[in-house]
Amino acid sequence: MTRWRRWWSAGRAALPDASLLVAAILLLVLALVLPPLPLSLPRPEAVVVFDITQSMDVEDAQLDEAPVSRLVFAREAARRALRELPCGSRIGWAAFTEYRTLLLLAPIEVCENYDDLLATLAGIDGRIRWGNASEVAKGVFWAVRAAKELPSHPAIVFLTDGQEAPPLNAFPMFDDVQPGQVHGWLLGVGGSVPRPIPRTDADGHRIGWWRATDVLQRAEGDGPSRSHEHLSELREPHLRALAQRTGLGYASLRDPAALPSLLRDPALARPTEVPTDLRALPAALALLLLALHFRPGALRRERARLSRISGT
Repeated sequence: MTRWRRWWSAGRAALPDASLLVAAILLLVLALVLPPLPLSLPRPEAVVVFDITQSMDVEDAQLDEAPVSRLVFAREAARRALRELPCGSRIGWAAFTEYRTLLLLAPIEVCENYDDLLATLAGIDGRIRWGNASEVAKGVFWAVRAAKELPSHPAIVFLTDGQEAPPLNAFPMFDDVQPGQVHGWLLGVGGSVPRPIPRTDADGHRIGWWRATDVLQRAEGDGPSRSHEHLSELREPHLRALAQRTGLGYASLRDPAALPSLLRDPALARPTEVPTDLRALPAALALLLLALHFRPGALRRERARLSRISGT
């Protein structure tokens, strides 16, 4: 009986240290079988609006040190954003030309619908243009209206060079659109030097350039017209004033890599249930317990302690 009592005492003394090993094993098993759990996380939800008017065909943007059109630049920025946004984010597409913004695709989850989003994005170009006018202010107001009418009230991100054709004398009156009703960004695309605007037919084929006599010019003072509405550059002062009128933010988009961070603006986020992999938590805790169990000198001290107990 004395020998059994010594073994029982040794087992009880070893229990605290053995419990670390048992707990670590259980946590590792949990890490293997734990399914993704739904957590409510802030995720952006926005309709990205592309200005597809002919001034957006001006090739004064840069991608990989090569000149591209403003619209190609805007689409590439959106493509990169899709790749970088976290799962649970919801993005939709819209197009602006003439005086209206039309919703092409309501916001959908980016991970499950990645291929569909890319496919529809690739088709947004001048071939779907339904008019040659470019009343940007009206287009922004229509975009705000469209966002208000969607059940989730998404933010809007409007990519444009700000060129109004015909020239705008004053903002249109939209009594149902008040600053701050919809969050989002007006993003200016294009260079600061006026460039000729390519002229294209209904099928998107280039047929020349817009000339001064082809478009309505803006009179300046009492003298002859000195405006250059047949040329195009980024109209930042106009876009800043339009952003203030609608309560949107304004930024000049010079780098396509900047769009993901703008979309992650907390003002654009909505609480979204996202399946979240939490297996790293029990795995990390198991590693901590194993480190404590096998810490330097621990086993040597434990063997010495057990020897003293069993030898008594």
